[in-house]
Amino acid sequence: MRVFIKNAMKKLMLGHRISHIEIEDNRKLKVMFDQLSHLSGKTYLVLKDKATGRRLQSEIQGNKAYINLNELHEMADAGKMDFYLKSYLFNRTLQTRIAHNHDVPLFEHIDEERKKKLRFYKTIRNNLSLMTEKTSFRCTLQEIKPMGNNFYLAGEVEPLEEMKPATVEMVLVRRDTRQGFGYKFELKKKPGSGNMYTFNGMIFIEKLRSALAMNSRWDVFFQLRDDKNNLIHREIMNTQGFRSYEREEYRYLETAQLNDEHVAVLYATMGKNSLALWYTDKNQYARTFQIAKGKSIFNEVCEREKLNTRMVFFESFLGKNYSGNPKYIYEEMIQNSRFKDYIFVWSYSGPNPECIPGNPIIVNRSSEEYYKFLARAKYWVSNIILPIHRKREGNVYLQTWHGTPLKKLGFDIEIEGPETLARENFYIESRNWDYLVAANKYSSDIFKRAFKFDKKVLEAGYPANDIFYQGDTSSKAQRLKEKLLIPASKKVILYAPTWRDNEMANSWDHTFTLPFNLGDMYQRLGEDYVLVLRMHHLVSEMLEIDPKYKGFVYDFSKYDDIQELYTLSDLLITDYSSVFFDYANSRKPILFFAYDFESYRDNIRGFYLDMARDLPGPIIRTSDDLLDAIENIDSVSAQYAQKYEDFYKEYCSLEEGNAAKTIAELVFK
Repeated sequence: MRVFIKNAMKKLMLGHRISHIEIEDNRKLKVMFDQLSHLSGKTYLVLKDKATGRRLQSEIQGNKAYINLNELHEMADAGKMDFYLKSYLFNRTLQTRIAHNHDVPLFEHIDEERKKKLRFYKTIRNNLSLMTEKTSFRCTLQEIKPMGNNFYLAGEVEPLEEMKPATVEMVLVRRDTRQGFGYKFELKKKPGSGNMYTFNGMIFIEKLRSALAMNSRWDVFFQLRDDKNNLIHREIMNTQGFRSYEREEYRYLETAQLNDEHVAVLYATMGKNSLALWYTDKNQYARTFQIAKGKSIFNEVCEREKLNTRMVFFESFLGKNYSGNPKYIYEEMIQNSRFKDYIFVWSYSGPNPECIPGNPIIVNRSSEEYYKFLARAKYWVSNIILPIHRKREGNVYLQTWHGTPLKKLGFDIEIEGPETLARENFYIESRNWDYLVAANKYSSDIFKRAFKFDKKVLEAGYPANDIFYQGDTSSKAQRLKEKLLIPASKKVILYAPTWRDNEMANSWDHTFTLPFNLGDMYQRLGEDYVLVLRMHHLVSEMLEIDPKYKGFVYDFSKYDDIQELYTLSDLLITDYSSVFFDYANSRKPILFFAYDFESYRDNIRGFYLDMARDLPGPIIRTSDDLLDAIENIDSVSAQYAQKYEDFYKEYCSLEEGNAAKTIAELVFK
């Protein structure tokens, strides 16, 4: 009953939309609403300080609410405040965030008397917030223009008290290293304008060259000095009045083409609307810009259309595959009569859309339709991350993940690198997850900590691992061999290594060569075995196999479903990839070819397990030892039989072949 009342209240609160915001007489913040839900009792506008939790509230009367600016400044001299609505139903209180209405312009207000700046902004989840800070100057950016490889900037600055700036400069500070580079700009008194000054100058990209790492981001600071060279003012350069950001792509202000491959982009940050520079390659910029356009489409659909309560949106590995836990949940649902009236949408950009059964709607991640259906669907199912960092009221997000972690994840990673830089995106994403699937208690504990996740973890096993427990696996293996043109008489070695953070060549391009002697493997094993390669998608494009190994080496790196490759293989070789946790359900042998073990452990990611103590197979360092182990795989398996059994009990005991059914019944209601 309590959940029903809470949901009913939330639906009623959705009727509140802000139609206008203004500062009235420099004394009051006035907020107007275009409609109000019919709630029993009073309804309040609430401002909550993010840092302290202190609140100001004002009753909404006649579609208006007022907040006294003196009280606002007393509550928080400087900081960020979120907008809430508070109301009552059946003697219960509900407080919910207020979403930003795209028809209402956001603005910056300078309170000259109090020397304060009020800035209204939209959060990454599309909620309305307010930033307050002290200021002695009013700084306005008026022009940004690319000039060759560089940028020209101009604007105005006005002191709010008796201060006389003598020089001005822009300082670019790289976010990860905090390296800073300054540019002196021209500062002039504006004729006939009282105490107003103009500034203009160039940001020369060449000056940053020594520190211009791929995908580095730089914040732009504006600072003033007096005639004695004392720093009298410094603030991050604000773009609030420079452009309206009702569409996300409008944040990309100007782009300078540096060469055939690389660009420098000046953009307005989300939330702060501050000026920043991004150095990247053209293709990544194009993808990011397309995502920004998609977010705008998503926002528009959210505002004009209701959620479809019978629509489920699936995506696996960024839409590149039809595979993983989402695939097996979907196939359970299309076979279950309970879901016969559901509409299924798949994000898929692979070459074989016909492989997806059930006649779903198929959308490409780069298309407008992708974002439209994402906005319409009540249910989202993903195993990595979606490009939208906000949900609609009523959305249910099932995050299935894609493995049991050996390498450290998220906030557990202590060694700086690409993964630590990416974890902020995962943190923002994980705020939207309603359910997170774990294959075992070990994973559940790690996920909660590494993702700072405090909602529902479903310890039900992985739907993708149902394949090991349903039907005759030998028959499945033979059918797959026939499908993939692998000789039925040959045993299959599956090589599935992880990707290494230290093999990054440029941006997210990577290099990779097979770390064992392929010629020796062919000579010693070629009569009895074939080698199936399943490389990580970040390195598969960089791998080349000599044609003379045709018939022995099969590169299935782009094969959608690794679970099917598990079923046809007789032996797994891996290193630090989590694939062995899933593969252990097969009870077939596993070899760990960890030729760079100490380096990886100490310098790249770090491990959760003690590999020498906990793994269900030997750690092998050299190519010769690897071949010896394969040739003597029966004795190796016998040597590790008890350790394998202990490992299976610890990490595979939840797997019974019905995870997809259990999860579908729990989540989709």
